[in-house]
Amino acid sequence: MFFSDICLRFISSPSKTKFLKEILNWFDLLAVLPFYVELLLGENSGTDGMMALRVLRLFRITRVLKLIRHSQQMMLMLLVLRNCFSELGILFCTWLMGALVFGTIMHYIEVDAESGFDSVLYSCWWAAVTMTTVGYGDMVPKTNIGKTFGSMILFISMIYIALPMTLIVSKFNTALEDWKQRERTISYYKKNNIPLNDGSNIHTSPVLGDNKV
Repeated sequence: MFFSDICLRFISSPSKTKFLKEILNWFDLLAVLPFYVELLLGENSGTDGMMALRVLRLFRITRVLKLIRHSQQMMLMLLVLRNCFSELGILFCTWLMGALVFGTIMHYIEVDAESGFDSVLYSCWWAAVTMTTVGYGDMVPKTNIGKTFGSMILFISMIYIALPMTLIVSKFNTALEDWKQRERTISYYKKNNIPLNDGSNIHTSPVLGDNKV
């Protein structure tokens, strides 16, 4: 049924190229692909083949992503994330470098205290969860220097997370206001029986009188 839905939507799509460029359509295909792979491979595919099949079955969870297309608010959030891609990239790189630097320093501070910081990798794990203000509590510093350094990392991390969030919230508010303006414009056009064409010129259309954002 799901495969038939994909085929019918592809056949009825006015632009096949645009349909293939839509990421959600590929998620729909990946959701039904494991079933047909299982039919082709059968039970005689060997251990490696069955393991690959089990991995492909994980794509069935992508059916949940189909709900996104039915929610304009969710699509708005995806738009904001796409517009904030550069900020999120800088945030991730800074977090990665901070976890490496702080984890290495904490390892050499706590290496003789038997507090779990036995290797740089374990210490980087501690630094990663501390910088995200999660703090699982599976590893805690025992020395006074380690506790002081950990408190400094926690304080710096709160500022580090707060600064990019203001940019993301600002872009979200801007996108939300644009979306509200678009909805009012569409409502105005429909109310006055004005053709919308393909909707590409909605943002450049006449503003709704005194209705301002």
